[in-house]
Amino acid sequence: MIKAHEYLNEIESYKPGKAKIQGAGREFIKLSSNENALKSSKKALAAYKNHANEVFRYADGSCALLHKALANKHKIDAEKIVCGAGSDELLALLTQAFAGIDDEIIYSKHGFLMYPISAKRVGARAIAVAEKNLKADIDAILVAITDKTKIIFIANPNNPTGTYVTHDHVLRFLDRVPKHVIVCFDEAYFDFVEATDFPRTLEWVREKRKNIILMRTFSKSYGLAGLRIGYGMGAPDVMEYLHKIRQPFNVNAIAQAAATAALDDRFFLWRTKHMVSQGRKFFYRRLPKLGVEYVPSQGNFILMNTGRPANELFQALLRKGVIIRSMKAYGLDTWIRVTIGRRSQNAHFYRVLKNFLTQGF
Repeated sequence: MIKAHEYLNEIESYKPGKAKIQGAGREFIKLSSNENALKSSKKALAAYKNHANEVFRYADGSCALLHKALANKHKIDAEKIVCGAGSDELLALLTQAFAGIDDEIIYSKHGFLMYPISAKRVGARAIAVAEKNLKADIDAILVAITDKTKIIFIANPNNPTGTYVTHDHVLRFLDRVPKHVIVCFDEAYFDFVEATDFPRTLEWVREKRKNIILMRTFSKSYGLAGLRIGYGMGAPDVMEYLHKIRQPFNVNAIAQAAATAALDDRFFLWRTKHMVSQGRKFFYRRLPKLGVEYVPSQGNFILMNTGRPANELFQALLRKGVIIRSMKAYGLDTWIRVTIGRRSQNAHFYRVLKNFLTQGF
């Protein structure tokens, strides 16, 4: 009988939000996966199409042009950057390089579900630390550190809560974390942040703090989720380990071309950020009128507590052509996560939710 590693039995496969579907002659409004409601920039799409005739060639395994563009954008050395097939791959590479059987990886209780999965893939123990008011409890994370701790994942802003940890709090935290423990700040939603006290993590990478890694992505603000491309930034010797174990052509050529062009489309990025900012305000003004609790968000989504079973509400809204995300998998049984859409999409979701909560379907 063929057997895999026993520790793999502990993994519960990641279940993404429901895919886009068609039905009854209409397109469903998908607000479940934190995708960009403005789709993708014209510059990125043009680069995508222009590269189509080159798909018979292997991609540049070093992502040289994209690394150069990212280095210019962030004012860091290109050797401090590693690109991957989305942040998911980079998380996997990080755990593979620096953790193993019986090691420990710490994350916040309502952090991204790929953190414990990445830990268990290599036989490490995933340590979920309780939060305070749906926000990462930095002091509790410090208490959880042992001599077996190898990596700490901090999603900032956090998905699915939208909460964040401040600069001063993180700075005090880093001063107390053992230098051999890697602290990975997953900043997939960085471009949507409006808080003035958000951590200036890039400064710490420039200052050559070797145990800090930043993860960012082109999936959200740049609208390239389908191309699967993200990047990590950190000390060159740490990044080199990730280069050693990544696949030689892990980022496809079209993704590289589109991402490089997207970085040059500052107007599209501004439009995206403006749409999200206005959408958050729309919901902040209206949700209290329905008696719906919500968590102020620094991401392109809002976590809402309707008081109704989340899976039941998901099905009810689906029947009305709206796809949202149930948070039951996170242990938040009556909470849903809703991606900020275009103005018309936000208004339609609100009307459908209001009808359900006041009249039922």
